Amino acid sequence: MSFKELYDFAQTQEIHVNRNVLKAEVIRLTGVDDIKFIRSGLDTTVCRGYWLTPENKDHPLVRQLGCHIVVTAREMNRCWDRFVTVKEMMHIFDSENQKTKNVEEFEDLLLEFSSGMADTSEQMLSEFASFWRALSVLCPAAKRAEFAKQRAASEIDNYGIALQLKIPEQYVPRLFEKRYDRWLADNL
Repeated sequence: MSFKELYDFAQTQEIHVNRNVLKAEVIRLTGVDDIKFIRSGLDTTVCRGYWLTPENKDHPLVRQLGCHIVVTAREMNRCWDRFVTVKEMMHIFDSENQKTKNVEEFEDLLLEFSSGMADTSEQMLSEFASFWRALSVLCPAAKRAEFAKQRAASEIDNYGIALQLKIPEQYVPRLFEKRYDRWLADNL
C-alpha cells in the first residue's frame, strides 16, 4: 500500500472529491476491513478529530465497532468535517512509529501542538504529513493549476476556491505554497 496510489487515484476525480469515494479506495488499497466515520462532542479548541485503529482496543468505540474509526467534532460545518475526516483517514498511511497508540501519547501530541516543542515527535510529523496528504487528494493537480492561474489573475479568491473544493478557506493558501510542492516531491 502506498499513498502515491491514492494520490494518483485522486487525480482522476472531479471536484469536489467525494470522501466516501476516497474511503472506498483507501480500503481497497490497504486491505482494511472498514473505516467508520463518527461525529462526537469534541472541544474544537483542543481537537477537531482523531483516528483510531483496531489496535486501540481500550477505546470504547473500537471495542464496539472493531475497525478503523475517524472521530470528528459534531459542531463543525460541512467543509471542516469533510477536511478533518479525510485528514484523519490519511493516518492509515503512517508507519508504525508514527501512530499514536494510547491516551498518554495522544495527550503528549496535543501538548506538542500547543507548546511548540523544539524536538518534533514522529507523531507530530505524521500530523503534518496527513494534512498535506488530505490537501493533495482533495484538490487534484490539474484543478490546482487552474486555480493558481485564476487566483493570480484575480478571477477567483480563496473563498471561491474553498467553496468549490468544500474545504476550510484558511487552508486554501497552503495549496499554493512552495512547501506544498516540496512535500509532494519528497513524498510521492
